[in-house]
Amino acid sequence: MAQRPALRFAAVILGGMVFLFLAVGTAEFIAVPGPPAVVTFEQAEFVPNSARRPPGDDAAWKTVRLPDEWRKRPAFGGHGWYRIKLDLHRAPEGLQAVFIRNRRSDRITFFVNGKLIGSAREVMSLSAGRAERGFEAPLGFAVPPSMLRPGQNMIHIRMEGSSDPASINGLSRIFYGDARTLRRAQLGINEFNFQARRHTISMALAAGIVTLFLWFARRADRVMFWFCMTCLSWGAVGFLYIKVRWVAPVEITSVMSFYASYGLVVPTLVLSLRTVDLKWPRFEAALWLFFLFELSYPLWPGRPWPAAYLFWSGANTGLLLAAAGIVFYGARRPLEWPIKLQLAALTAMAAFMSFEIARFFGWVDVESPLMRHYHVPIMLFALGAVCFERHARAIRKTAQLNIELEQRVAEKAREIEANHARIGDALRERTLARERQRILADMHDGMGATLVSLLRHVQSGVADPGSIGRRARDALREMRAAIDALQPHGGDLAAVLANLRERLDGLMAGSGVRLVWEVDELPLALALTPFAVFSLQRIVLEAVGNALKHSESSEIHFIVRTRDDGDVEIRIADNGRGFDPARVHAGLG
Repeated sequence: MAQRPALRFAAVILGGMVFLFLAVGTAEFIAVPGPPAVVTFEQAEFVPNSARRPPGDDAAWKTVRLPDEWRKRPAFGGHGWYRIKLDLHRAPEGLQAVFIRNRRSDRITFFVNGKLIGSAREVMSLSAGRAERGFEAPLGFAVPPSMLRPGQNMIHIRMEGSSDPASINGLSRIFYGDARTLRRAQLGINEFNFQARRHTISMALAAGIVTLFLWFARRADRVMFWFCMTCLSWGAVGFLYIKVRWVAPVEITSVMSFYASYGLVVPTLVLSLRTVDLKWPRFEAALWLFFLFELSYPLWPGRPWPAAYLFWSGANTGLLLAAAGIVFYGARRPLEWPIKLQLAALTAMAAFMSFEIARFFGWVDVESPLMRHYHVPIMLFALGAVCFERHARAIRKTAQLNIELEQRVAEKAREIEANHARIGDALRERTLARERQRILADMHDGMGATLVSLLRHVQSGVADPGSIGRRARDALREMRAAIDALQPHGGDLAAVLANLRERLDGLMAGSGVRLVWEVDELPLALALTPFAVFSLQRIVLEAVGNALKHSESSEIHFIVRTRDDGDVEIRIADNGRGFDPARVHAGLG
C-alpha cells in the first residue's frame, strides 16, 4: 500500500511540471512590452486591391479594426492592402521592426514609406513538390532608421489570400518598436506555438522508452504496451518531421504534420478502452479505419484545407469526448484517482481541440496561441498515470499473491509433516504389532510347547526334580528371549549381543566348556527389528546348545566381524568331534 502515495506524489510532481511548462510558455507569449518601447496598432485602413505597389490616397480606404478577418467581408477577391500611419517625434537611432503575432495569409509584403522591407509567402504545392511554411506563425521585419523620418510615416501591407468563406485569412495587430524587443517576443511566440513541439516530442520518447523497459518486465500488460507504442511512434514521427520538413516532399511532411496534430486521438481512445478493460473489437477496428483515412487525407488532390481543418478538428474533439464518456461508463465504482485524472485529461484535450475551432470562427481572439499541440503532455501525464497505477497494482497483487502462496505452502508443509508423522506412527505401530504377533507365535510354538511338555512330564508321575527344573529353565529362557526382543535397542547390535552373552553364560555354567568371546566394534544395524533380534537369539542359543549336547568340545568360539561390504558376520565354532555334512538330515532346530 506504500506505493499508492508514491504514485500520487509523482502525479503531483508531473502535473506541476506540465503547469510550469504551460505557464512559462504563456509568459513568453505575452512578453511584448507596451509603450514606449513598442507601439501596438489595433486599427488600420483597408482597400481591396491587387496592385503591386501601395495605392494612393485616392483609393477607397476604409477603417477596420485589427485583427481583421476576410471571411467577414462579402464579395472579396482575396487581394488587399492595409495602411497604418506611424507618427514619430524624432527619427529613431537604433534598428526598428514591425511585427505581427499571427500570420494568416498566403503571401504578405511590408512597405515603409513606399520602400519594400520584406515579404513572406505560404506555398503548399503537391505537384511542384515544394513548400514554404509559416502559416499562423509570428512574422517580423527589420526597419533601418534611415527609412524613417520625424513626423508621419506610412506602413503599407499587401496581402494575398483566399476568397473562400471558410478561410482564416486576415491581418493581426501590428507592433512597431525596438527590433531586439520584438525579436525576443517573436522567439517567445515561436517557442510557445511551434518550438514547444520539440519538448513534447522529447517527453513522448522518454515516456515510451521508460514504459518499454517496464513492459519487458511484465509483458502480459497490453495497456502498457500500447501506451509505449503510442508514445514512441508519435515521438519518432515528430522527430522526423522536424528534421526533414524543409527538404522532404510535401506529401510526406503533410502526413507527418497531420499525425502530429491528430495522430494521438485514436490511440488515446483505444487506450481508454483498455484502461477500463472494455473489449469492443468492432469499435476498435472502426477507429483504426478512421485513423488511416485521416492520415491519408493530406494526399488527396484538390482537398479543401479550411473546411477539412474544421472537420478533422471537430471529429477528433468528438472522439475525445466519446473517450471520456466511455471511461466514465466502463470504470469501476468508486472511481479511482488515475481514472479521474484520465477523465480530466480527455476533457482538457477536447477543450484544446475545440479552442482551435473557436479561434477559427473568431469566437476567441485569433491571435491567441496555438493550443492543439499541448494535448500531448496532458495525454502522456494522464494515461501514463493510469498505466503506472495498473503496473503498481499488478505488482502489489503479485506480492500479495506471493505472500498468500507462501502461507499456503507453509500450511501444506505443516499438514504434510503432520500427516507424515501420523503415517510414521501408524507404520511403527503396525510394524510393532506385526512383530509382537510373530513373537507371540514363536512363544506359542517355543515356550508354549515347552510348558506343555513340562506339564505332561509332571503329570506322568515319573518326573524327577532335576528334569522338571531343566525343562522349567528352558521355558524361562524362551520367555526372556521374547522379552529381550521387545526391548528398544535403536539398532545397537552390541547391546543385543551383550544380553545374549549373559544368557549363554548361564547356559554353559557347569558344562565344563569354555566360551571364547571375540566381538569387534560394530556399526548400527537399522534393520534390527524385534523379530530379527528374537530370531538371532533363537539361532545362537540353538547353535550353542547343539554344540554342548553333541560336539564333546572343550571350547566354543563366538566370533562377530564386520565384513568389507558393511555386513556383520556371526560365526559359532567348537573344537569337538565334528560331523559328516553328507550324513546330515533335517531336524527340528
